[in-house]
Amino acid sequence: MLVAEAPLVDAPLGSLVELLAALDEADVAYCLWKSNSHLAAALGGATDLDMLVERSHADRFRALALRRGCKPLVAPSHDAVAGMEHYLGLDPVTTRLFHLHVHYELVLGQKHAKNHRLPLERAFLGSTRVLHGVRVPSAEMELMVLVVRTLLKYRARDLVKDVLGIRSPGVPAELRSEIGWLLDQTSTESMRTAARVAGGVVPAAIVERFTTRLEHDPRAGVATFRLRRELLRVLRAYEREPRWKARARYARALVRKRRRSRDARLRPSTGGRAIALIGADGSGKSTTVDLLERWLGWKLQVRAYYLGSKQPSRRTRALYLVFRALRRAHSALDRRQPFSAARVVAGCRDAVLAAHFLSIARDRSRRVTRSRRDVAEGRLVLFDRYPVRPLTASARHQVLDGPHIASEVGTRNALLRALSRHEDRLYARLPLPDHVVVLDVSPSVAVARKPDHDVGTVTAKTDVVRELFREAARASQLQVDRVDADQDAEAVAADVRRAVWRGL
Repeated sequence: MLVAEAPLVDAPLGSLVELLAALDEADVAYCLWKSNSHLAAALGGATDLDMLVERSHADRFRALALRRGCKPLVAPSHDAVAGMEHYLGLDPVTTRLFHLHVHYELVLGQKHAKNHRLPLERAFLGSTRVLHGVRVPSAEMELMVLVVRTLLKYRARDLVKDVLGIRSPGVPAELRSEIGWLLDQTSTESMRTAARVAGGVVPAAIVERFTTRLEHDPRAGVATFRLRRELLRVLRAYEREPRWKARARYARALVRKRRRSRDARLRPSTGGRAIALIGADGSGKSTTVDLLERWLGWKLQVRAYYLGSKQPSRRTRALYLVFRALRRAHSALDRRQPFSAARVVAGCRDAVLAAHFLSIARDRSRRVTRSRRDVAEGRLVLFDRYPVRPLTASARHQVLDGPHIASEVGTRNALLRALSRHEDRLYARLPLPDHVVVLDVSPSVAVARKPDHDVGTVTAKTDVVRELFREAARASQLQVDRVDADQDAEAVAADVRRAVWRGL
């Protein structure tokens, strides 16, 4: 599995800026309530945007987000937080993604165990200012909640690190930098005023003592841990469940994360989807699947399945080794032994080769079966080299990842005919993917990219791909998109991303 990567940042994403402007025009009360020291990077899609929205404006916000092409996502049950929604958006020009964490209430705490809901939403939304053209809370309000978040995340192991002076400080450098950035924009008196306006939910004294100690000694572990205990006593009335339950939930989440880290990502609210990329040699299928997996895997649960013959099972590999040995034996017997011996070996060779092709069909069938379970559980599945036969019944000349026995071995006797019929049945049973992206490459470009390939074979495969596109496009149960694969790799990847996005 490839490691998911966040997109690079050059400038604010146009579609995101337009969405935020539309919220202002529609008088939707919102603000980007945390991590605004990195707001420029977030507007470029490099990090998530945590948005607080007035609860009574939720329907208006959802309608605007959907109208602007954002896709609602669902968090795994163990990571779901009440009062929080997820949306994934695409900037069609750059094909970069952006991720909105939409909060209707402020829920804070450790990751996987956010156990404190602070009634500060109206205070936040009533104190907004404009930064980089979008609404953010006042520096005082953001600082107050950042201190709460930092203290709630300070654990016993952080205390040990600070007391012993090992490794990095218990309060990470990025949090210290963000606190310093906010302190430069406010004053002690402004902080106290903001705490009074917020109803004293967070005592200003705790915020002042923490920021002062952090500035003078970032590794004052004992003092920081005592402040954390004091804060927990103050916030006891705002706990969502007893503290022992929150700790048990956190421990379970850590175990689950180690076992199934890929399932920590989100899923489309519309359910899973099987997406097949089909093209002749030289069209860039494998490269494009890898790019798609990284692109979507930034936030979504994605599985990529290779259905070609270059990842054989042990049985398939063993059958091919036996076939090669029989082929060499037949070559020797053909010159030196009687005709009958060569004929027997040739028959065994053909039967083993047919069994090899049948084993490839079984490998593909098993992978497709596994992939359909992933789709049923809400994941996105990407197929590299999906077999032709399930997509169009008229593709009789199977040269593109379909049945091979009849065309490559023949059906000269009853055994070969039986194996061929079984192979046909296996391919016919494969379900259709939900979305097909056809990479249409011209033979001249394909041969230039794959100079070791035979021109006639490449041309035949290109013809099959184009026939597939014409017939699959007429199948009402399939969504089919054609991408010009003669373009450079970056342009092809961008067109494929847009096509896949339309199908989510």
